[in-house]
Amino acid sequence: MTPPEIEDIDAITDLVKGGKDIKQIMAVLQALDAINENDKRKKLIEEQGNANRMFLDKEFVLGKDNVYIYRDNRTKKKGYYIRIYDPKSQTHWTKSLKTTNRLQAMTMAEQIYSEKIGRINIGVRHQSITTKELVALYQNKRRRYLTNTPHQGITPRSFDALCNHIKHWEDFMQEKGHTNTKLEDIPTELGIEFGLFIQSKKKDNGFTRTNYTINHTIAAVKKMYKDVAVKEKYITTNEVPIFEYLKTNREEKPSRDVISAEEFTAITKWINYKYCNEKGIDDKEKIKRRVYGLVYTMSHYMGCRPKEMLGLKWKDISINPSDDKKGKEINRLVHIPATNSKTGKSRDIIAPIAPQIARLIKWYREFGINVEPNSDKYVFPRLTNSVLNQNVPTTDVAWKKRLYKVMEGADKDGVIQLNGRKITNYSARHFYITEAIRRGVDIYDIALNAGTSLTYIERTYSHITVQMRSKELTKGLGKHRLYDPLNAEDFG
Repeated sequence: MTPPEIEDIDAITDLVKGGKDIKQIMAVLQALDAINENDKRKKLIEEQGNANRMFLDKEFVLGKDNVYIYRDNRTKKKGYYIRIYDPKSQTHWTKSLKTTNRLQAMTMAEQIYSEKIGRINIGVRHQSITTKELVALYQNKRRRYLTNTPHQGITPRSFDALCNHIKHWEDFMQEKGHTNTKLEDIPTELGIEFGLFIQSKKKDNGFTRTNYTINHTIAAVKKMYKDVAVKEKYITTNEVPIFEYLKTNREEKPSRDVISAEEFTAITKWINYKYCNEKGIDDKEKIKRRVYGLVYTMSHYMGCRPKEMLGLKWKDISINPSDDKKGKEINRLVHIPATNSKTGKSRDIIAPIAPQIARLIKWYREFGINVEPNSDKYVFPRLTNSVLNQNVPTTDVAWKKRLYKVMEGADKDGVIQLNGRKITNYSARHFYITEAIRRGVDIYDIALNAGTSLTYIERTYSHITVQMRSKELTKGLGKHRLYDPLNAEDFG
């Protein structure tokens, strides 16, 4: 007997209170049970009716009871569909055959079933996903490993770069009309065109991407397919798109243009005398420009990566106890913590920035910033009224904008000639390494201070070493007399 509903219980309670005997109550219960059973039968009939209305001309494929074709009676064209049941996952998979022809539908169904059952047998998921879903799954997977310490997971900056890389694949799929296409149905040969697609797109700043950068994007997309699509068995390895890397210059040189020592001096003077004293700017803007002038100089003296400079705190800067009196007046010991380093390793660097630090403090105090040496406050805070003295660091974007204005103005005034060179915040680091090599500094010391490997410096900056060693490399050569083969006297 089916348990009565709440309202039925209330009715029975009323019967008991009314003095009805047990036989009368039992009769009521039996009546309620009969009503419930009738309701169930009615519901089942309705469901079967709906199914019958939906599954028109149902016909099993290859004599299998877990796969059949049918025409959807709810649609206007009543086209054929295939429906496959997977006993392992206990789920149905349905796909439109896009035909109203029975023979064609059966032929297509047999082929689809053979492919589908083969995928199921090798462990591929019954569920299919689109490119958009793949991207979302990969982002969520990588997001779980977010950390501020490099090489311990993925940093927020690297995660943002990764998202930008795989966004190109989404855009590419959209252009090819495969936004809603399941991964296994995307033609694998499309991947060959991916690199050229990115190459055709210009960046927001108008520059085109290098083949080296494009190849990084291709590698990121390949890893997404490997780590999610294949590893989590949404597709097989044979269904992964075929990617082709673009050709790159085998000679590895700094990817950013570098200014010369003479240009550095000229630009520094232009910042101090022209940029910081431009007519029409208010006092606060003048201080901001003076601060950036110091940032510009310090970045070329320190050789840090932009991110490492942005993350500096006052407690990271100290006097080097090993320096003599003069050294203590000029140099500062700068600690780069592991959380702020690209390599995930902390290091100490020496840089002649003591005069710049003193001026920096002076301009900060005039701006209204409370400088606290040996504190957790950032050395380069955001100079906006909304976050003043709230210990919020400035951004790489803010420095990029300043640098662009400086380079544009210096080029316009004839201080330098860019001639298409792309000077970035990172160029200061390459300037530092290049000039250190030119001065004859041991590359071991350069690598240690810059936080990079000897191999990288030797490979990337080898052309500078050759230029510097011109005298040694040509020693003893070019002293022989040049003979004219047409002059018989030379054989006399």
